[in-house]
Amino acid sequence: MEKIKIEKGQTLYQCDEPVEYLDIVLTGEIAMTDGTNTEVILTNGSMIGATYKPGERYTFNYVAKDTTIILRFDYESEDDIVTAVTSTPAVAPAIASASMEAVKNTLHALSEATDAANDLCKELKYNYNEYQFMCVQLGKAPSKYPLLDVLAAPEPSEALSGWQADICNAFCDNKDELEKSFYPLNVNFCVETVMRATSLGHYFIQELLSVLEFINTTKSTSADFTSEFYDVKSRVGGNSSASSGAAPAIKNAIDMILAFSGVDSEVADNFRKDVKAYIDVEDRHSHSDEMRRLRRSLCDGFYKIYEEAFYKSLETDHLPVEVQMFFYFGFVDEGMAGEANTEFLYKTVVGWEHDPQGRILSFYDWLVKIYKGEAMPSKNEFDSDWLDYLREEVRNNRMTQKEADKLKEDGRAKVDYEIHNMFMGANKTTHGHLASFVPMFNAQDVIRPLDKCLLTPSNVRASFQKVLDIDYSLFYRPALKSYPEFKIQHFMYNTEIKPYIILMPNIGTRGLMWQEVEGPRKETPAHMMLSIFHTEDLDATVVKMCAFFRWEMCRRIMGVRYSDISEPSLTSEYTNYLQFYRKNGYLSSDAKESIKMALQKARNDYKVVFVADYEKYILNEAQGMSRLNKEAREILFKYCTFSAKYRSLRGSTPQYSQLCEAFKLSQANRLHNLDLTLRKMKSINPDGIAPEVPSEIEFAKL
Repeated sequence: MEKIKIEKGQTLYQCDEPVEYLDIVLTGEIAMTDGTNTEVILTNGSMIGATYKPGERYTFNYVAKDTTIILRFDYESEDDIVTAVTSTPAVAPAIASASMEAVKNTLHALSEATDAANDLCKELKYNYNEYQFMCVQLGKAPSKYPLLDVLAAPEPSEALSGWQADICNAFCDNKDELEKSFYPLNVNFCVETVMRATSLGHYFIQELLSVLEFINTTKSTSADFTSEFYDVKSRVGGNSSASSGAAPAIKNAIDMILAFSGVDSEVADNFRKDVKAYIDVEDRHSHSDEMRRLRRSLCDGFYKIYEEAFYKSLETDHLPVEVQMFFYFGFVDEGMAGEANTEFLYKTVVGWEHDPQGRILSFYDWLVKIYKGEAMPSKNEFDSDWLDYLREEVRNNRMTQKEADKLKEDGRAKVDYEIHNMFMGANKTTHGHLASFVPMFNAQDVIRPLDKCLLTPSNVRASFQKVLDIDYSLFYRPALKSYPEFKIQHFMYNTEIKPYIILMPNIGTRGLMWQEVEGPRKETPAHMMLSIFHTEDLDATVVKMCAFFRWEMCRRIMGVRYSDISEPSLTSEYTNYLQFYRKNGYLSSDAKESIKMALQKARNDYKVVFVADYEKYILNEAQGMSRLNKEAREILFKYCTFSAKYRSLRGSTPQYSQLCEAFKLSQANRLHNLDLTLRKMKSINPDGIAPEVPSEIEFAKL
């Protein structure tokens, strides 16, 4: 036991220091504080450390409010608290009263913290609503903050209204009487009060810490929103049209886009001049030499500006709405787009909802994904991916191996590769009209109401789901794994890998299956492209894209033996069927003539014939309308089997009854083998079953 003097402002203990002593305040005051807003005053007689167990760590700082003298005891067990009280009988009543007073102050701090948490939640909710309204005024899309959508204040602690609070208040309300006639009766009454205060204080501190942690976590996770809220608030101007809920008038959009991109004045002036010339042309689809030169110049300028604007967008969280429309739709000028179309584009981009699965993206969002290293760039026109391209550059001595290694993970280099290879080609191809293509939104390209042809993640996913409802195994890939611990050397299973669907910033008519995998690995997603305004039947386009994917994926898996009938596969059997259809005794003369015409139309491209048959299979055969001959139907059913729903619907028809029965036998055999594998694993290690086996069983039941 020793007396220690603490000067005003001196820290007695810091948060996270180990608890080694019991300190009784003899004179002065000590503040228990979190360093911000919470402060509990410990007056004469208060015992510091008793609300912790020996060896625990302080959860608050303890700072002298003025010059303070403390009496220090070693603290190794709960008995030391009793010793500290009984060894100082003269001040024991004061210790008892001060201990309960400290607990009451802690309870008050808990109440204030709870109110602060409620106020914080209310303020954030209110600011979030105001922020969304202000974004409309500024003509920008409000950022999504999922935390604020589900934010709720913590439930008030039971300590605030329970029996613990009642006991604490009763002791404090009768403090004078207890000190005068109760505590002096026996020092053990003081011990009992201190021990009770210690228990209550520990409980209240834990509750207080929980609320403070909620406040700190909420402030931390909402810091980005708070920063953006005040930034937006500082930029809000009086925009009456926005306040009324109508889209604001967009004027001089091209100037905003060019200024934002930061391209040099020569590029900006040339592009502005070309856009004006293009707007002034009555027939923008003309094939004259002058128009071809103008379109070529517009394309060059557009892609330079798009690239520079993209990199600029990475440096700011505030994209002008005109720039967002430029990124998403190729919009550059309100005169070229038309007033009504401009208003529609504005409302669309402000209300754009991203795909929660991150698989269906606008082209701008796709570039962001590549820049962050979350996806690989697409292949170029020579079927070379990013790594192939770097290897080729090294091989041709256009860069060193060291430079290539550095570029592998360079986000800017990958984006540059994507823009100059995939974007320029796919943007033109999805548009559909190659001779008259310009990458800018043009009112003369609008042949259907925009709201009828706008593609969003939700309606694109719905179209793909229609195909998957029939061809359930479309995006499943075979994979091989071994389990030495179960004495299984080869286990074949199927894994589903959904493709990336990239919405190109144009009005177009075509869908593209650009590549079936990323790089050499077969367990990577395909890249497919659609115009963000697709003027054709979306469902039919998606079926065609899926057909191309089926063929190319099989070719990828089979490699050089994709057409070798000794290795049965979709491509080898279809190739064999088309090569030798004349000798096929199961085909009628009419069927043979139909195949001959199909091959002539496809210029002997077997893939094109397959795609046409796959479309009939999905759009007609699955609906009960026979459009295929017996051989084509059998091959398609074998490798693109109907889902259970459609097997049930078509299984009773003459065309599919035998096929469905054969599939049932094959399915039963597969399930039996999988069941044996599962039992084997369970017998060896019931808790270590490989997840691929139950997953494959579920797949086999589809």
